[in-house]
Amino acid sequence: MSERLESPAHDEIEEQARPFHALYEHWERNQWSLFDLDFTVDAESYARLDDEAKNGMQWIFAHRFDAEWEVARLLPPFVTAAPDYEVQLVLATQLSDEHRHLQAVLRIYDEIFGVRGFAEAQALSASHSDPVSARLYSEFSDYVERLRDDQSPRMFLGAIVAYHLLAEGVIARTAQNLAGDQYPRFGNFPGLLQGQRNVARDEARHIGIGVSYVRRCVAEDPTGSYEVVAEVVAHFAEVASELLALAQGKMDELVVAGYGAEPDAFYGEAMRLLQLRMRSIGFAA
Repeated sequence: MSERLESPAHDEIEEQARPFHALYEHWERNQWSLFDLDFTVDAESYARLDDEAKNGMQWIFAHRFDAEWEVARLLPPFVTAAPDYEVQLVLATQLSDEHRHLQAVLRIYDEIFGVRGFAEAQALSASHSDPVSARLYSEFSDYVERLRDDQSPRMFLGAIVAYHLLAEGVIARTAQNLAGDQYPRFGNFPGLLQGQRNVARDEARHIGIGVSYVRRCVAEDPTGSYEVVAEVVAHFAEVASELLALAQGKMDELVVAGYGAEPDAFYGEAMRLLQLRMRSIGFAA
């Protein structure tokens, strides 16, 4: 079993509400370069896989590609809608991180899968699309796209909860935790593991941005803020139940091939992380 990317204790440390200047300082002091990652051994390990295992890895990284591209596309409305400069600054650093993550995925496509260029990577990703991820991307996109027309405090808070706490803090972290556990099953992938650790550290800070902003809103307006949190979480809890049923009926083999877990196990890990995220903002799950 590989080293888990996070544990509850680690999460609780990372997700303490922090001043935004501290989050910016953390970003400045913890830069990494994707050019320091070496995928030579990973490419050799991938070449030795059978077709089923290769398909499982490609499905995982199709999700990674789609997720990073969606994030890079959706973050600009957050930056322009930010209520003050401090929040805008840390969101701008996140936008930079997400483009680095996308470039890292493109390097993986190129050097491990032999798929070169953005267009070819996007085409391969599209060939591994599934109805569960498509629905999730649509739901999260809807919350963020509303900021283009409505930059009210309530709308901005709802988008932060949807994106930073749920999309990054629950869905993305669940996928990372389960995928990281599967690399030893596939073979020796030191470059992928190191890259995933780097990305996980960045995303812990991104989640921290959301936690810090929600806690600031709660301090200023407890009742109104918790109403927004409850509304967004209730909506996505309903969506998650629908998607679990869909995955159980149509995607068992895909989820097991990629993540080594049944849809129920993926859902269970997501619910564990949801409780963790809610505790981090002082909201009883």
